Amino acid sequence: WNHSDFLCFNYVLNSVVGKFLDYKMVNAKSVMNQVQEIQIIIHDLLAEGMEINEPFQVAAIIEKLPPMWRDFKNYFKHKRKELKLEEPIVRLRIEEDSRTFDAKTYKKDMEAEAKANLTESSNAQKCKRPFNGKK
Repeated sequence: WNHSDFLCFNYVLNSVVGKFLDYKMVNAKSVMNQVQEIQIIIHDLLAEGMEINEPFQVAAIIEKLPPMWRDFKNYFKHKRKELKLEEPIVRLRIEEDSRTFDAKTYKKDMEAEAKANLTESSNAQKCKRPFNGKK
């Protein structure tokens, strides 16, 4: 039984480690939701008895950020002090909220500009007189 338990434990552990290593963030989903998914995987690893220090967890989360977050990733990579897990998560939440707000504001501005252009062109057509062929 001991050998079977050992094999089962290692199979489960390898599965969870594989999930952690293969996890990739994508631009289409909320970054905070993806960070929570990684935290769940890390929690599963810790529950299986694997020790993962906090700086490694922080570095892994930062490294797995999607391509659109490259500047944010570079900012955290160049910090010299060790970060607690809460600090980058709080900053990620603030940054994501800011990006969402900026995107909504940009979309509203573009819609308002499109409506303004549409209004100008429709008014311009009403003012024109038809050409009669005479000067």
